[in-house]
Amino acid sequence: MKRKISNSEYRVLEKEFIFLEHTGQLQTNQARKLLAEYVPTERLSFVRVLLIIGAVLIGVGILSFIAGNWHQIPKLAKFLLLFFGTASFYASGYKIEDDYPRTSRSLYYIGVFAFGAGIFLISQMFNLGEGVYADFFMWGLGILPLAYYLKDKLIFASASLFFIIYGFNVLNGTVEVPYLLLLIIPLLFWMNEKRMGHSRGLFIANSILTLLFLFNLFIYFDVHGVLISCTFFALGLFLAFYPFGRYQLPSEWLGSAVYGIAGLYLTFPSTWIDFVSEDNTGIAAIIFTLIFAVKLLFFLKIGSLPAVLIVCTLIFRFYADLSYNFMPKSLFFIVGGLILIGFGFWFEKTRRGTVISDEHDEK
Repeated sequence: MKRKISNSEYRVLEKEFIFLEHTGQLQTNQARKLLAEYVPTERLSFVRVLLIIGAVLIGVGILSFIAGNWHQIPKLAKFLLLFFGTASFYASGYKIEDDYPRTSRSLYYIGVFAFGAGIFLISQMFNLGEGVYADFFMWGLGILPLAYYLKDKLIFASASLFFIIYGFNVLNGTVEVPYLLLLIIPLLFWMNEKRMGHSRGLFIANSILTLLFLFNLFIYFDVHGVLISCTFFALGLFLAFYPFGRYQLPSEWLGSAVYGIAGLYLTFPSTWIDFVSEDNTGIAAIIFTLIFAVKLLFFLKIGSLPAVLIVCTLIFRFYADLSYNFMPKSLFFIVGGLILIGFGFWFEKTRRGTVISDEHDEK
């Protein structure tokens, strides 16, 4: 199986292999054979962007037309219009798939919009009463087979987004936990590995969906906010410190975002209300802040770039908290701007040092 790499990485390999072949370190035509083991990922061309935008506009137009004339159309005509409309776009896309692949893909996208319109409008027509969250779940579930067939990351990402929206179902407080996600989440990870070429972006989307399901599970069972934050703080640290091999960089950044957000939330004394006595909320926040700072210093020591951003955010959070009410507003913003510029310089310097270190290690 050929390995997928970015276009820039492919060009670098091409130059290096040709150089090695010209200097005699590789045999004649060996550069071409080695390059054949790699395939550059498809770039988002201007034509494809136009077709995607056109498909979105047509899809929105279809939704607007049907919704605007919905009450004037007989029920049977509504159902047939939505069914055959979706089927015709899919069939048209399939028919011209070999000759005009980009245009074919845009027709599939319009079909995805038409299918979504059918889900929402038929639910309204028959008063199914399942709610908008369930409609999004059915929309995502209905386009997953198409994403699998086309190996289309955009459709797959849309399905993941719809499942994420469905995950907020529990926030209504009147429905059960969306346990169907327990079946969907492993399927999404499997599809990314087997059909989507190990996409980092889709891995992040699937991971966010997993974390969201866990968060909603805690909300449903009325777990205290401090315990939820501490759990996500620990999960984020685990992701950042033990990133998945193939997805090391996105795991590190996602984990850092999770433990950073949870950690910042726990530095506020008000977070600890109802978990400790009111007199001890400040002490609890200070103790956690010290633990948080030690963890950040450890990540800074091992050269974690996300940790630099979290440290900057943490410092600015305390600066704003301590200074806003005691400084003239103009001075507050000036000093805050200088701090942010200093943080930007620190981050750029740290990033450049990391890149130079990586290049040195490669040599």
